[in-house]
Amino acid sequence: MKKGLQVRAISEGIHGRGIALFVEEFDGTNFYTADPLIMQKREYEFYKPSLPTCNISVTSAQQLIDDLWQAGLRPSEGTGSAGQLAATQKHLEDMRSLTFSKLNVEKP
Repeated sequence: MKKGLQVRAISEGIHGRGIALFVEEFDGTNFYTADPLIMQKREYEFYKPSLPTCNISVTSAQQLIDDLWQAGLRPSEGTGSAGQLAATQKHLEDMRSLTFSKLNVEKP
């Protein structure tokens, strides 16, 4: 089964102080892995775009995010996922209903 290019991440080190990235691909017959990256010095040209190191599918990107989450990384900003927000809103509405009911007060 062809999987396409995958970028996987795992926590490494005794205390998980680093993240190891693996770039691999299985084409149904052969398994390929990327060698460690070699940085190349380039002249900086403001309006000249660089080529990406690699392109991955949305499915592979989601797997990478899941791997990073499993390794203990969390977004540094933001309010959480839409699912978390919906659950919080539902809980708040339940608590409001309960409070108004117990206090015999009409909901505004």
